[in-house]
Amino acid sequence: MSDQTGWRPPQYGAAPAWAPPPKPGLVPLRPLTFGQLLGTPFQVLRRNTGALFGAAVLIQVLVVIGSLLVVGSATGWFLYRAAHATDADRDAIEAGGVAAVIVAALVAVAFSVIASGVLQGIVVIDVANGVLGYRPRAGQLWHATRGRRWALAGFVFLVGAALLVGVAVLAGIVAALVIPGAASGGGGGAALIAVGVIVGLLCGAGFAVLWAWLWGKTSLAASAIMLERLGIRAAIARSWRLTRGGFWRVFGAQVLVIAICWVATQIVSTPISLIFQFALQAAFPTGTPSSFTGVDASSLAIAGISYGVLLLFTLVIGAVTSVIQSATGVIVYVDQRMRREGLDLVLTRYVEDRQLGRPLGDPFATPRFAEQQAQQAPQPPQQQAPQPPGAW
Repeated sequence: MSDQTGWRPPQYGAAPAWAPPPKPGLVPLRPLTFGQLLGTPFQVLRRNTGALFGAAVLIQVLVVIGSLLVVGSATGWFLYRAAHATDADRDAIEAGGVAAVIVAALVAVAFSVIASGVLQGIVVIDVANGVLGYRPRAGQLWHATRGRRWALAGFVFLVGAALLVGVAVLAGIVAALVIPGAASGGGGGAALIAVGVIVGLLCGAGFAVLWAWLWGKTSLAASAIMLERLGIRAAIARSWRLTRGGFWRVFGAQVLVIAICWVATQIVSTPISLIFQFALQAAFPTGTPSSFTGVDASSLAIAGISYGVLLLFTLVIGAVTSVIQSATGVIVYVDQRMRREGLDLVLTRYVEDRQLGRPLGDPFATPRFAEQQAQQAPQPPQQQAPQPPGAW
C-alpha cells in the first residue's frame, strides 16, 4: 500500500460568486433584425416617458417662447417705428426694420438648432443606457450631455447649413434661366423659361438623391459625438465607416420610421385641425375679423381656447416624433457596431461585470478613448455601486 501522507486533494479554486440575472435591456445584446430596428424606437419613449417626454416638451416650449420673443420684439419695434416715421425717413426705417426681422428670424433658427442638438444628445444617452438596462432620470441625462452639447449643436447646424446652401444654389440656377426669359418675352423667352423649369426639375431630383445619400452616410455622427466623444469631423468620418456595406439598412430603417411618424401625425392631426376650423367658424360666422375691437368676448374665448388646444397638441406630437426619430439613429448605430465591431460581446461582458460588482469602463467608447480613460481614472473599489455610461 502506498504512502498517503504526501497526498493533497486537487485545488479547484473558489466557487464563482453568485450574481442575480441582469435586468432586460431595451434590445437583446445581439445584432438586431430589421423589424426590431423599426419597432424599438417606439419603445424608447414608453420605457422612460417621464424623462424623455418632459425634456422634449420643455425644449419645444422654450424654442417657441424664445422665437416669439425674438421675432415678436423685432416685428413690434419695426411696426412702431414705421407708424411714427416721417415721409423722409420711411424708406430707411422700412429697410432697417426688414433687416432686423430677418436677423431675428435667423437668431430664432439658431436657437432652434441648438435646442434640437440638446434633445438629440439626451435621447442618445437615454437609449445607450436603455440598451444596458438602465433608466436614468432627466437630471442625469442632462448632466451626461455636458461637454458634448455644442459639438452636437454644431453638427446639426452644419447639416442644416449644407441643405440651405444646396437649395439656394439650385434656386439660383433656375432663377438665372427663368428671370431673363420672363423679362425678354416672346418665343425665345418662353423657351428659356421652359429650359429653366426642366433644368430645375432635373437638378432638384439629382439634389434630392445626393442629399438622401449624404444624410444616410452621416446619420450616425450624432451618436458617435455623444457616446465616443468625437469631434464633428471625426464623428462624420466614423459614421461614414460604420455605414459602409450597410447603407440601405441604415437609410431604410430611419426613413421608414420617419414615414410612419408622418403618417401617424397626419391621421391624428387631421381631426384636430378640423375641430379648430369648426371652432373658428362658430366663433366668427362671417369670417375672421381684421380687428377684434367690438368682437363678442365669448367668440374670442372660443377662438383662444381652440388655438391653445391646437398649439398644445402640436407641441405634444412634435415632442413624441422628435424623440422617436432621434432614437432610431441611436438604435441603428448600436446595431451597426454590433455587426461590424462585435459590440454585442462588449456589452454582454459589461452587464456580467456589473452583476458581479467588478470595475466598469465605458462600453461604448472607442478602444483609443477607453485606453486613455483607464490610464487617467482610478479603478473604483469592488463594493462601489457601478455607474451608468456617461460619467454622471
